[in-house]
Amino acid sequence: MVVNDLNLKTLKLRWIETLNEQSVWTSNDEVLGWLYKMTGRKLNVSSEALGRFFDQLDFMRAQVTSLHFGEPPDLERLQERLQGVTLTINEQHHQHGMPLLMARQASTSDGDVLRCVCDTLLMQFAAFLSEALENEGSPKIVRCEGLFREGAAGRKRLGTLPAERESAWRAEISLIHEAEPRVANEIQRCEDLFVLSSKARFCSDACRFATFQISKQLKEPGYMKEKQRRYRNRKEKQ
Repeated sequence: MVVNDLNLKTLKLRWIETLNEQSVWTSNDEVLGWLYKMTGRKLNVSSEALGRFFDQLDFMRAQVTSLHFGEPPDLERLQERLQGVTLTINEQHHQHGMPLLMARQASTSDGDVLRCVCDTLLMQFAAFLSEALENEGSPKIVRCEGLFREGAAGRKRLGTLPAERESAWRAEISLIHEAEPRVANEIQRCEDLFVLSSKARFCSDACRFATFQISKQLKEPGYMKEKQRRYRNRKEKQ
């Protein structure tokens, strides 16, 4: 892989982080920019090839959802997708975002670079799923409980679950369930996934704060107006 002057020491291809990235992508250009950071190459690939990349990510997201809700993951389709995937040691792992253990790349073409990214992510995910199914004490993947406002017109992200599957995740949040339908439709649940820890509910402090704000607004409808009034009063006294 061709590597340019990139500061990629902290960026590595990981399946969880990739699903989280996908949840905020809104255009193919953003995806290609991310792939450049991972591979060190500006890939020129077809929309069909990118579509297969999205399909791989959507498949993994669907299996995580099934696992979370106690449903059997689709191991038959996973087996089909793993056919032909072989592994190799990446001696240039310190130079770009691809990990030390990665899928073997058939050629140096842009299409095969993208296919290598897909296969590497699938290999990582298969290893996680195997551990999760074999060992009840293995680390669990959970989803952030953070909330944010986004109306139907703003839902243009490339990495979202079908509505019927997303509704199961939304049902876990009592604030959404208890809100009026019009308000609930504008409140979305953060899509970030992470490894469960004893105290973790949010992916970031920003998500925690946004959720607190929404919670206060729903429980105390005049909260934001009062907060803005106090802010204006402070500014006037300065």
